[in-house]
Amino acid sequence: MSAQLTSCWVISDGRRGIENQALGLAEALAQLMPLNITTHILQSGKLFKALPPSVQLSLKSKPKRYGLSQTGPQIAIGCGRQAIAPLRALKAKYRAGIFTIYVQDPRINPAHFDLVVSPEHDKARGPNVLTMIGSPNRINAERLQQGALAFSDIIDPMPMPRVAVLIGGTSKTHELSESLHTTHVQAICKLAKDGHTVMMTTSRRTPDWAVSAYQEMTKDRRNVWLWDGKGENPYFAFLGSADAILVTEDSTNMLTEACATGKPVFTLPMKGEPGKFTQLYEALNTRCHVKPFTGSIDAAAYEPLNETNRIANLIETKITMARLSKK
Repeated sequence: MSAQLTSCWVISDGRRGIENQALGLAEALAQLMPLNITTHILQSGKLFKALPPSVQLSLKSKPKRYGLSQTGPQIAIGCGRQAIAPLRALKAKYRAGIFTIYVQDPRINPAHFDLVVSPEHDKARGPNVLTMIGSPNRINAERLQQGALAFSDIIDPMPMPRVAVLIGGTSKTHELSESLHTTHVQAICKLAKDGHTVMMTTSRRTPDWAVSAYQEMTKDRRNVWLWDGKGENPYFAFLGSADAILVTEDSTNMLTEACATGKPVFTLPMKGEPGKFTQLYEALNTRCHVKPFTGSIDAAAYEPLNETNRIANLIETKITMARLSKK
């Protein structure tokens, strides 16, 4: 590879869970080839966002209509439904001068992109589709260590063992019901009562009533830390400092990120039919011994799930081959 920096755009609607998939893949790729990574957050109204990507593209066929600069990148990585039309607009303009990568199942012909990176439990398949367990993420040993150090003044005095609890919420397939929320609270309180430190974080999908209940629960418990959403996010610190991790079963991202640490991972139940997620649960159980939480944080050891780096290596090879084919 040339020592000259290759321009790489990360394109998303700005939602953290969506952006981090594309950004994590770009950062892993940057370990293999010199990249200049810039993030681009798409700004569109609700009506435009609701339109099918093909209609969006017909209305905005030029990259500049999405707020993208006149000079395009050599690599563009997009994630989420709103990134489909901009990626196709970039490809139409720069053709062989750009390598486009879409993360997730686009639910359209994968041939619209140079490469698609999709979870194994989704349906996307094709000669230019790479599948992986879960989703790309930004978890690596260095980031976990830096996260733990950034909050060491708070975490170090907390007793061990420490358990990170990652709470999701309502999605297309899952719901945090009040009865299951009570089950989660009981499990957390039992861990705290037994002397564990509990480090909790919720997501944007967690219902307000559940967040309020967690806040009330933590008031008189010195060994339970619930991040209130203010100041720097301790998410990486929680993962880096934890001896075990509990994750609600609705989130592919959080399950995959937890398994990328190499630490014991357990699921907390959610209401709903798992459907395609059954395949994900089975893969994580086989690969990382992930199982429902029953009270103990003991689990068999496993190597950290490193799917993001595996996929990045495959992408680097494909980009190199594409460049050689142009010579």
